[in-house]
Amino acid sequence: MLLWPQGIDEPPDGVIFAIAAAIYAVFGLVCAVLAPGRGRSALAWFFIGVIGNCLGVILLLLLPNLKVEAERERRREEENRKLRELLRKERQVADQRSAAHDDRLAAHDRALGLDTRPPELLPSDGDSAGAAPPALPAAEWYYAVGGVRHGPTSAARLRELRRSGRVDDRTLVWREGMPDWVAITDAGELDTGGT
Repeated sequence: MLLWPQGIDEPPDGVIFAIAAAIYAVFGLVCAVLAPGRGRSALAWFFIGVIGNCLGVILLLLLPNLKVEAERERRREEENRKLRELLRKERQVADQRSAAHDDRLAAHDRALGLDTRPPELLPSDGDSAGAAPPALPAAEWYYAVGGVRHGPTSAARLRELRRSGRVDDRTLVWREGMPDWVAITDAGELDTGGT
């Protein structure tokens, strides 16, 4: 048993048990009160607080806050959703421009009596054999700086912007026919040493 000062009667075992149970319950309640604010189960942390006492409270405070983590993940998903929507809209605009461009070229071809389609789209009859394929128009590139889309511009202009440092290696670029925006370093034809 515990040593008590002389002259004071030692409390009965029931009182000592009640005091110990109260201390355990206080730690359990502290954990149960703190747990929901950190995105955790109050009931589970009540028992962890009862068993672990002060260590249970410390552990609860050291573990990551699940509410903060969930909010961070929600914001990340929302940003990704917005970027996917922006990309979808930009693709629609690019598709519309491409269709309008194709319509204009077809109208010019009809007016001039020419067929300027790429060789793989030309009919495979004998009269076009040996003829040089028509020159393709320069690709129109788009680039994003600071979350703002710029363009269309030529590959030569993008190489010049990269050499001058106005766009860096992480700048995202896109042109018609590409499935997604890529870093300028991943677009081989935009290499600063290219032509």
